[in-house]
Amino acid sequence: MNDTPSMGDLFGGEAAGGWLNMPRGDLNAPQGVDIAVLGIGSATPYPVGSYCHDAPDAIRAARSWPTILEQHDFDLFGVEPSDGVLPDGVTAADFGNLDTVADAAPEVTENNRAVIRGAVTGLLDAGSVPFVLGGDDSVPIPVLESYCGIDGGPISILQIDAHIDWRDEVGGETQGLSSNMRRASDMAHVGKIVQLGARGIGSARKSDVQAALDYGVAFHTMRNLIEPDGIARAVAELPEGVPVYIALDVDSMDPVVMPAVIGAAQGGLSYWQMMQIFEAIAARAPICGFNMVELMPARDVNGQGALMASRLGLSMLGMIARQRAAAK
Repeated sequence: MNDTPSMGDLFGGEAAGGWLNMPRGDLNAPQGVDIAVLGIGSATPYPVGSYCHDAPDAIRAARSWPTILEQHDFDLFGVEPSDGVLPDGVTAADFGNLDTVADAAPEVTENNRAVIRGAVTGLLDAGSVPFVLGGDDSVPIPVLESYCGIDGGPISILQIDAHIDWRDEVGGETQGLSSNMRRASDMAHVGKIVQLGARGIGSARKSDVQAALDYGVAFHTMRNLIEPDGIARAVAELPEGVPVYIALDVDSMDPVVMPAVIGAAQGGLSYWQMMQIFEAIAARAPICGFNMVELMPARDVNGQGALMASRLGLSMLGMIARQRAAAK
């Protein structure tokens, strides 16, 4: 038995609600929720297995003690006193995990994608910002497909990832985790795609890179980002004021601070660099959706990966909440 106390023990025990002790949401009645958290364990896994299926609950368990959202967050507010992460009048709810199946059979994955599209479309129709806890990197494909009717205009995508995900197919599968940006480029409602953090070897062939360039992707590799003002230059590629969907793969971070991934690559982002990126995006354009994928609990080290993922999610939650408050 492990008798080591947790932060939850120190601050009042286990949370009774959802992630960050949010109230639970109901997908059958999603109205009135500004930010809707949704766990999606699988969409279209490869035959090797759905290795991130348990990630949403690992992220929830890492940081969910009672009153956490009511406490001052120095990373978001510095020393300016605050009443908590969510401004008055802004609501967030955890809608739990979708009933998707960790199986690569085509009939299963087709149903997974339909379930995801149905849930996300319902949240968008209710006026919520979908906030997705994945799951592997095939999850963003059906999520992004659901944006076809948002405000009648295009959306931008900002991907933060060690890998560019422009494969047309892998072993005959066109909807898998290696193809999410390629499939996004096929969607009529997707405009500018900006991709940050690519590095290392193994995520693309020559034809994949060329296809992305032909589409008009703005690539800012990790080497570019660490240059003076590299982050500011990268985010400035987003069309100002156009709704942006943020697709975050946690292997964009350096494995020293994010060990819980299958595709670790040295030389990745630090926590504070990620915060700079988040803040720059929030100042540039309204955030219409967010996903965090590719956390692999089986490879975590003392829960540090899940804790970092939950911290990143909390920061993004606060930034979207401020946008929503300003728009009210």
